[in-house]
Amino acid sequence: MTYQLKYIETIPELFSEAVEKNAERVAFYAKKEGKWEGLTYREFRDITENVAMGMNALGIKKGDRIAIQSDNRPEWVITDYACAHFGIVSVTIYPTLVENQVEYILKDSGSTAVFAASEEDVKKVLAVRKNLPDLKYIIVFDPFETDDPMIISFQEVIEKGKAYKETVDFTLESRGAERVKDDLWTIIYTSGTTGNPKGVMLSHFNIATNVQSSMATLQFKRGCRWLSFLPLSHSLERVGIHMSFWIGSTTYFSEGIQKVADNLKEAKPHYLVSVPRLYEKIYAKVLDEISQSSELTQKIFFWAKNIGSEVSRDYIQKGKEPTGFTALKYKVAHKLVLSKIHDVFGGHFIMGISGGAPLSPVIGEFFAAAGIVILEGFGLTETTPVTNVTPRDKIKFGKVGPTLPDVEMKIAEDGEVLFRGPNIMMGYWNDEEATREVIDEEGWLHSGDIGVIDEDGFLQITDRKKNIIVTSGGKNIAPFQIETLLSKSKYIEEVVVVGDKRNFLTAAIVPTQESVELWAKEQGIDYKSWEELQQKQEVYDLIEKEIEHLQEGLARYEKVKKFFIPPKPFTIEGGELTPSLKVKRGIVEEKYKKEIDALYQA
Repeated sequence: MTYQLKYIETIPELFSEAVEKNAERVAFYAKKEGKWEGLTYREFRDITENVAMGMNALGIKKGDRIAIQSDNRPEWVITDYACAHFGIVSVTIYPTLVENQVEYILKDSGSTAVFAASEEDVKKVLAVRKNLPDLKYIIVFDPFETDDPMIISFQEVIEKGKAYKETVDFTLESRGAERVKDDLWTIIYTSGTTGNPKGVMLSHFNIATNVQSSMATLQFKRGCRWLSFLPLSHSLERVGIHMSFWIGSTTYFSEGIQKVADNLKEAKPHYLVSVPRLYEKIYAKVLDEISQSSELTQKIFFWAKNIGSEVSRDYIQKGKEPTGFTALKYKVAHKLVLSKIHDVFGGHFIMGISGGAPLSPVIGEFFAAAGIVILEGFGLTETTPVTNVTPRDKIKFGKVGPTLPDVEMKIAEDGEVLFRGPNIMMGYWNDEEATREVIDEEGWLHSGDIGVIDEDGFLQITDRKKNIIVTSGGKNIAPFQIETLLSKSKYIEEVVVVGDKRNFLTAAIVPTQESVELWAKEQGIDYKSWEELQQKQEVYDLIEKEIEHLQEGLARYEKVKKFFIPPKPFTIEGGELTPSLKVKRGIVEEKYKKEIDALYQA
């Protein structure tokens, strides 16, 4: 096949180029005992070689699978690169998964070893290891005292590797040169909203082409700072790490979602890959702070926001700089107000990438008005993942841009979005039937998403195919559109719209704790706990008014008529959210069947 771009075909080739060009540059920073500690590209390369050699010394060889169950840290990436060079297949496990989910992935993949971050992660494996006949080693990044012979520290593997490489005639680079484009690189288990996860098999060529075509489209500046906080088990963060490494960037690993705000100010990143939730939280926090300010401050803020919106619409979204009197007004607005929003991101921010779920146009417009560009991407784990991304010089909020170079896209007769290209997965691990269900004979991957393509090739996803609601009156409704609309309220955190085979729509609505508590304080409402507050009639009335206001433009059959507030927020541990924070609609409907049925019986 002839491609538009001339691709480097394997991960070791990308790795070698990066190390050669940036040997003395710091590749990664991680915080240890309160201080940021860095590893240069050269140091990173040497540790990667020792880990790869150490795995060989333990008998882990080409074609074996090893799992990585850890938070984001240099050791995660080192292990991934070590595997890629020696032909060992890495398998990802979200550290938030519970024991039976960890067991399923380790057993299904037949993993020989698992690299775990801490004693807490190790305990999950130990609890189920009697059911894991293939598992030989548990290698822990943060060592702890144990006499279990299966458990080895990461440092021990490094020391074994140092000794082992003195006895062999190959190196990291010579082993890496043996890799070919169609070698299996990784198995990523999808955090499916229904059933057991499926292992997506991705090749070296899948990831290499996705990295290079993303770079060709977005043109990131080399040598800049990135902040990594999305789980590396998430395919979007994974491609982001490999791309930022290849282009010679310095990546700071966040201390976790609760510390992102602090880490943004410390790392002062130029770039960030995120899901919409982070941007939404920053947006809500800014508006809450403004709502508590003086009348004069609020007037100045909204004047500046309006100027910013004008500049965003006429210039920023088209990749241009404002001119004339508009430029002068924008400069004043930026100095008085908009620069404060930049400070939230550390003051050096160039661009954010948003993926994993749609970004509300309101959020995108807000940040663009402040001169903070957030570009939306789209894709699936099965597409490595990026298929589409908004170009820097033409932004359409609510849509993602055309496909990356060499990725084809079309809409099937039933509205489903199909993709074909070098980024399409090799198939599902141990599941040929499921593979045939999603990849047809012509190589088109059926995404499961319903969408439309405009005249410029921009894609707009309207819903998941399986989520379409057909009411008892025969109306076809895409719940995602309604859920996105209602989520614009700062008082609404999560929405699940229900109504299949029913005569009207209802919803489960999780209130936003911070915003509702602030509102309750202003209203003088007494309460002892969040659980008590969210069940109060006043809160129900508040949410009801928000829904009525936001639904004004909808057709009658599209409006949510009734709703209930679950007693607890949706969580991964509770089963309502996937590890990538997508709502498991079926679980919510099943878990709250009694409450939903009551809405229709009332």
